[in-house]
Amino acid sequence: MFDIAVLISGSGTNLQALIDADKEGKWQIKLVVSDNRNAFGLKRAAAANIETLFISKHEPGVLLDLLKKTGVDGIVLAGYLSILPREITAAYEGRIINIHPSLIPAFCGKGFYGARVHAAVLESGIKTTGATVHFVNDEIDSGAIILQKPVPVLDGDTVESLQIRVLRTEHEILVKGVKILVEGASS
Repeated sequence: MFDIAVLISGSGTNLQALIDADKEGKWQIKLVVSDNRNAFGLKRAAAANIETLFISKHEPGVLLDLLKKTGVDGIVLAGYLSILPREITAAYEGRIINIHPSLIPAFCGKGFYGARVHAAVLESGIKTTGATVHFVNDEIDSGAIILQKPVPVLDGDTVESLQIRVLRTEHEILVKGVKILVEGASS
């Protein structure tokens, strides 16, 4: 069994997709950590009987100690808005994945998260966006890409309508990305 810690900051819809997909017994969400004590995702995790914890982004040492103590095999950033410090990315190198709401390398890096990404996409006038699952390293959104899936930008799209369609794609490919992470660790 591959034990996962899922890090979140908000509502936890990507977390819920992982909880719902965790029926095959290939992985177990052992812990959900949020840098936002009011994140609704913590309630989702608690409802699924998963241990939850709030850890401030200003306490990365506490997070690393907890991850080691819990003995997780990998980490999934599912809407986590804090930047992991080098100590964590080094300790879990090749075992941390993130979901991003664009086709990296477009609309990524510092300041590109959530609705900001979709607003930038609409402002640019491009006709295709999407979502990316990638490994996490020391630089924001620059780790090796695992999966991408395009999403069309439709005439009349708003930030909200585009965000909803991209989020559905995130749910789909994040689950696939976790499966790839788990299979890679077992080979």
